[in-house]
Amino acid sequence: MAIADVTKSYVDVMTNSKYATRTSDSVEFEALKSQLSDAYLSGKTSRLPDRKYTRGLALLVAHHYALDDTQEPDAGGPDTSVGAITTEKVGDLTQVRGAQPYLGTVPGTKLWLLQTKYGTEFVYLMKTFKPTPLVL
Repeated sequence: MAIADVTKSYVDVMTNSKYATRTSDSVEFEALKSQLSDAYLSGKTSRLPDRKYTRGLALLVAHHYALDDTQEPDAGGPDTSVGAITTEKVGDLTQVRGAQPYLGTVPGTKLWLLQTKYGTEFVYLMKTFKPTPLVL
């Protein structure tokens, strides 16, 4: 398990090359990986399975790119899903917007992560991680 396993190609495949322009800036990409790894995964690296570490860090990078509104994604619309759940009915059609859990009860860091599909997947990925108890 290494931070080097999270490559530009891995993030591009995961996001369908939506942020390919951003990942091509290798200096920014490497700095972002290091920063996000230290902030969210550094305490878990010795016990976190390799595939979960790689996937989790790639999800954090994609989440950061999705929230960065200074540049447009290369293809498609935004990956954010912020807002209250609302329902709009026109004739026989019903549309639900902001289909996300009620955010008023979500603590700080998770609130930030639940703003994109990548951050939401990261939260659920970390819920699947259960450290093995140490028996002496």
